[in-house]
Amino acid sequence: MSGDPAAERYGSAPGSFRDELRFARISARRVWGSYWLVPSLYVLGALMLSVVLVRWDQNDPIELTQSISASSASTALSALGSGMLTFTGFVTSVVLMLVQFGSSQFSPRFVARFRRSRTLMYALSTFSATFLFALVSTTQVGRGSADFVPTRTLIAALLLTLLSILMFLVLINSTSNGLRVARVVQAVDRLARDVFDTTYPSNASDADAATATAESLRDRTPVQTIYVGPVGRVVVAFDQKGLSHLAQRHGALIELVPAIGDHVRSGGPLLHIYGSHELSEHRLRRYVALGDERTLDDDPAFAFRLLVDVASKALSPAVNDPTTAVQCLDRIEDLLRYAAAKQLSAGVVTDAHGSARLVYRTPTWDDLVELALDEIRAFGASQYQVARRMRALLDDLITDVPENRRPALQRQRDLLLDAVTTAIPQGQRADAVVPDRQGIGMARTGPAAITSGGVTAVHPAGP
Repeated sequence: MSGDPAAERYGSAPGSFRDELRFARISARRVWGSYWLVPSLYVLGALMLSVVLVRWDQNDPIELTQSISASSASTALSALGSGMLTFTGFVTSVVLMLVQFGSSQFSPRFVARFRRSRTLMYALSTFSATFLFALVSTTQVGRGSADFVPTRTLIAALLLTLLSILMFLVLINSTSNGLRVARVVQAVDRLARDVFDTTYPSNASDADAATATAESLRDRTPVQTIYVGPVGRVVVAFDQKGLSHLAQRHGALIELVPAIGDHVRSGGPLLHIYGSHELSEHRLRRYVALGDERTLDDDPAFAFRLLVDVASKALSPAVNDPTTAVQCLDRIEDLLRYAAAKQLSAGVVTDAHGSARLVYRTPTWDDLVELALDEIRAFGASQYQVARRMRALLDDLITDVPENRRPALQRQRDLLLDAVTTAIPQGQRADAVVPDRQGIGMARTGPAAITSGGVTAVHPAGP
């Protein structure tokens, strides 16, 4: 028996405690990401600071200059308060316009990302706190026959104003950078790698155990089923170690019925419990996060969905921006290469004795390849940049990935050549299938003869 209580509680797998903390952070982020908690704390802090400083100035006044009177101080604070209210409204309008522009340029799925911007939240909180501080200070300084100069209060108001200006500049910089395609797709790529690391088994033995466990459940009847409530929800994330620890304590096996990102109909099954008795429904529900839309928290396929959405939007006739689609294909190639090294099977979490305690569905390699390439190929087969970049992507991946990953990619290459044959006239077709990692501008040097599906492309050696 392990002498480490933490290891005994959370299992012996590396990162177990970290994974549970990760789910706790996801839940905490949903609370802190709301636009009422942080601004409320800022406003409350500004209210308390105003009361404390005004009372301090009243009981122990200091005088830095003779040119400031109580009335002029009150006038300055009043002007600051009214100005900050107008300024906050102006900034909010500008940011909403930028978010609307970004969502129309990228995809409606990115609205949640813009909305969760911490910079925006803290900037608006600072503006609101500055406004309330000036308002409350004005009412205190100007009440009754008060005849003191609130020096400390004025200094604090000046510092809050400077902080507001700084936050405004940071907000503009962050928002403008956040609307660049390269910045957006890079952020998706970075977050997706963490999700792949936590979603899929780390070695082949875990993958084999996951497959065997998933198949064995077909012949078993659950002793308990947890259903979604009267309103359908999307499975956003789940606590792997929390559920597996609960199952281990009761000698049970828990199956997460829908995949992460699935919309579960009202009253649909959420969890199946296999064992000798039922478990606490309240605790089971606490370990599964439901929402109204997919997120990247535990959903590896959603990263491809976001990138494909951006590329599809760029390839629409109204936009006609194949270069953006090429940028998305750059990141799609990186993610496919990263996913190819994973054990892409049904997920499983085992206890210290090797017994399966939690089973969940995950996208397979074929699922990811089809999701990443099918729609872009359909929309971009007539675009030279897209066809050439996709051909280079497929050729490189087929060369680099393990043997068992190649059939899906070879099928995609055949489909690409068929699509190009249909979309581009024969006399112009050869240039469309030349592999080029930049789309157009850096085709492979050296003799390259490509013949498939009636399409032949010859790229001469040298410049």
